[in-house]
Amino acid sequence: MPNWKVLLVQSRYEFKVEEQFGRLGIVHYLPKLKVERRWSDRIKTLEVPTFPNYVFVYNADGDRNDVFMARGVMHYVRYNNQDATLKPEDMELLKKSSTMIQSSSLRPAGLLKGQAVEVYCGLLSGQRGLLVDWVGKKAVQLKLETISMGFVVELPMDHIRAC
Repeated sequence: MPNWKVLLVQSRYEFKVEEQFGRLGIVHYLPKLKVERRWSDRIKTLEVPTFPNYVFVYNADGDRNDVFMARGVMHYVRYNNQDATLKPEDMELLKKSSTMIQSSSLRPAGLLKGQAVEVYCGLLSGQRGLLVDWVGKKAVQLKLETISMGFVVELPMDHIRAC
């Protein structure tokens, strides 16, 4: 029985994979957002993937390996030792709401405000603290508790992980 599954694709390959799936006849879905990008000399509206590095496919277990014919596909996202699947109603909700998603609201679901986190690289490696807030898309504010003075520090999201 076919299910909606999640594929991880190479960075910036989402549109290329989507095009290849169309040619291969693989049922897929790539949610997109329109965002404004500013440069020093112009402002441009671009269409970007809502979930970078992810493409959704609808296939049966017997057709599982067909997706690997497309260049840029890395692997299926796994959950509990099997391919991660989405319920049909969740996929419908995603499709219906994709035009209303605000790009500024997208956050990795793994880290939430108030969660205990550990810095695992950089100058503060090994320090633990609480995730206080998100600053844009690439930085977080932490309250470090292992240092006697409380203060807030900004560092890239990829330098922290949940404790």
